Amino acid sequence: MNEEVLEAILRKEREKYHEEWKEKRNSILQNVERLRDFAKKDHITGEDVKHIHSSITKELKLLTGVEIIWTWGGKGAKVEEFFSRPGFRNLLLKAEKIENVDDAEELQELLIKVIKGRHTKLSTVSSWLCVMNPKVFYPMHKQTLPKQVREKIGIRKIWGGNTNERSIQEYMTFLKTINKINKKLGIETMIESAFYLSRFRGSDNNRGPQKRTIGRYLSYRGYFYSQHLVSQFYTALKTKGFVILSGLTGTGKTKIAQELAELLDDSKKNLLFLPVRPDWRDSKALLGYYNPLTGEYQRTQLLDFILKAIEDYDKNRENAMPYFVILDEMNLAHVEYYFADFLSVLESGRDDDGFTREPIPLHEVGKVEKEQEIPRELKLPPNLYIIGTVNMDETTYSFSPKVLDRAFVVEFHDVDLENYPSQDSESELSPETINALKGLILDDLRGEKGKFLARSKEEANKAVRELKGTEYWRVLAELNGVLEPYDMHFGYRVVDEIALFFQSAKESQDKGIVEFRDDDEIFDLALLMKVLPKFHGNRKKLEEPLKAILKLCLSENAKTRVQDLGRKAVLSMLKNWEKEKENFRFKHTARKVLRMLRQLYEIGFASFS
Repeated sequence: MNEEVLEAILRKEREKYHEEWKEKRNSILQNVERLRDFAKKDHITGEDVKHIHSSITKELKLLTGVEIIWTWGGKGAKVEEFFSRPGFRNLLLKAEKIENVDDAEELQELLIKVIKGRHTKLSTVSSWLCVMNPKVFYPMHKQTLPKQVREKIGIRKIWGGNTNERSIQEYMTFLKTINKINKKLGIETMIESAFYLSRFRGSDNNRGPQKRTIGRYLSYRGYFYSQHLVSQFYTALKTKGFVILSGLTGTGKTKIAQELAELLDDSKKNLLFLPVRPDWRDSKALLGYYNPLTGEYQRTQLLDFILKAIEDYDKNRENAMPYFVILDEMNLAHVEYYFADFLSVLESGRDDDGFTREPIPLHEVGKVEKEQEIPRELKLPPNLYIIGTVNMDETTYSFSPKVLDRAFVVEFHDVDLENYPSQDSESELSPETINALKGLILDDLRGEKGKFLARSKEEANKAVRELKGTEYWRVLAELNGVLEPYDMHFGYRVVDEIALFFQSAKESQDKGIVEFRDDDEIFDLALLMKVLPKFHGNRKKLEEPLKAILKLCLSENAKTRVQDLGRKAVLSMLKNWEKEKENFRFKHTARKVLRMLRQLYEIGFASFS
């Protein structure tokens, strides 16, 4: 969560609406006090609820312009039933006695139990907590924390169907953050904060400090990418260091990599652009070879570039620069042939110094090592990032599942002509903002003690254990279970990389470098990149497992009958995606599955790339 942006929004809205708040303050707080008295009654009936609903809540809505206290649960909920639950009433009575935000964590365990009840999700429970103690608890729901605010501060929707144990942890973090801001701005209660935030509409006047995300920078540079695509690319690169960019020509696959490298070093010394040739058959084109006739080693650009990255890392370690290699049109030749050595060593793990455990053999000649300063073998350094761009047509080769499994594959498919070009391309980013973004990215890529990509197995295990503490682990386990009968399930490496991607995305988002819609989108993109690429085959092989994935992507209340889908239904869903996507929790994966199903129905064959 971006505290700086939240503070800027609250400050701006307070400036605009503080006079209105002062006029209405006493009336609003008096009505909240009446609700508190109602909540303390020994016995509450349906008639009591009707009376309160037609008087107090109606008056609050007239005063604030929104349903600032969401106390009534979902459709069909009965408030009197909430109060008949001992846990719910006990929670409210304890909340009233909490004196400061730090003490609110004492209620976390009880709060987790209460949200498991019917209709008492976070929006309702947090509103009643605010009624009992408006100085400590914020009434969190869609009207008091509108989408425009959530997108700018980097917080997901954690109420309604998204309520879970993690939501409570995130709610507690939000309370601490907004309490700190309230003290700084002189805001007395959470009701007052909600009053201001509910009025935010995301106009240019409400921007606060300039956003420092990579997406914003690319827009300023004149390029148009969707928010999730930029965040997906950066996080994948940070997590794995080997990313394949596939999709339509002219969608900016090469440019996004070039712009990132040039942002970090405008001299371009950290960037190597290498067009792939169709006649590449082995690694000689990349790393050179020893010529026995001349007694010399034939060097290449890539070899010298990697040696430069190694030298920088050895000398500077935590202050070393990241080095980027772009293999343009990567599939003009068989990747499995010319890139085989790289594929092997990239999966060998990292030694204590961060280099790949296994080396790529270069030569066995002492003279070459001494005079040309070319080592006998080459271990790849952790500050080396490899990006391959891919176009699929009759002049290129398809990737084998082996290659796709070893990379993160980011697909550039969507073209949004209505919003092209980006409006931000006409605005300016200050040099201070650009330098700040550069510093954030360098620190983020370097990681702790300049480790870059050198993550140990224990760090991967830690990321997996963290993922196990979320609801997404259940989804992942269920997905693997439904794919196993078709021999399409995945191994431990895929699980590690999904967990590391999720962890990296959260870290980078907290730093304000990338933006995701919510945690669902992060997990969704990880599934898309690490599970679907191995799907390659005919209709008989793929139709049922693809439908199994699609079923798991559905939102809780979706009525789509996946098993009944045929060509016409799939095509109709793709044509009306803006409407249909609301039926899916994991939207990116669902859309890709639908496109693969369409391929199956039209030509009897489908693949990810």
